[in-house]
Amino acid sequence: MDTTQKLSKEFVAHLADEIHIDTSETFDAVMTTRDKVWEMIKNSLSLKEDKRCADLHSFDDLKGEHVGRMRTFTGDTSPVDWIIHSNIGIPQNTFTNIHLTIYLDDSVEVPHLGMAFGTLPNAFFYVDPMPRYEPLSYPEHVEEYLSPLNDIYMSLQDELFEAGIKPFNAAMPFIRASLSPVALAGVVPLDFYREKVEPKIFAYVEYWLKLVHAAKKVENPVIRTQLKQRDALIRRNIVHLDPANPIAERLVGKPLADRLVRILCAEERTQ
Repeated sequence: MDTTQKLSKEFVAHLADEIHIDTSETFDAVMTTRDKVWEMIKNSLSLKEDKRCADLHSFDDLKGEHVGRMRTFTGDTSPVDWIIHSNIGIPQNTFTNIHLTIYLDDSVEVPHLGMAFGTLPNAFFYVDPMPRYEPLSYPEHVEEYLSPLNDIYMSLQDELFEAGIKPFNAAMPFIRASLSPVALAGVVPLDFYREKVEPKIFAYVEYWLKLVHAAKKVENPVIRTQLKQRDALIRRNIVHLDPANPIAERLVGKPLADRLVRILCAEERTQ
């Protein structure tokens, strides 16, 4: 059994009929964070909703119980290509997965903003200014966009160590490779999340919004093509290799799970 299968098996174990850990309090806390961040973003950037997945604004599991929501957005006058605003899972049965990911278009080279939250059963969090260039090939991109967040990143590592909390270490090499040098990610007790993590998430979002508003247009058509191609490839790889995909299939069946993947990839859209 490879690492991906092992990780998926661990996730699916949380959904086993004999395991029922009520994570509602933690779910409400991380969902509140996501909703506050969403307010910050939609009040700052000009957006419009893509209605291709309007029928999935609320969807059920195979037992007919509500299990998730999916909404998607694009930029109106802002340089946003695709936004995923979604959640799936049942808090009373341990596992939940919440997304708010913003991909920018090729008119700017500001990092994307990847975010995910959930319950495993402690509070899971991930926020990352996803670089638009390969960091080792373009150190100037790291210096300009990522380095200003390094003090916040390092302070969280110190706080995790002082609290005796194991640092986040994804089992899949690909998932580890997908994280930027300043990605904040972990699974932590709720009190620690509220006190130490949530303020840092808001600081990351505020910083990212300032970058978007100050972004200079990419004029070179060759560079724009390269950005667009790289964005599409990375987005597709991240979505298709997400170790939580087997959980979605278990919850809602393969046809709907496959459709959710297509939506996450921006392969099913109207604009």
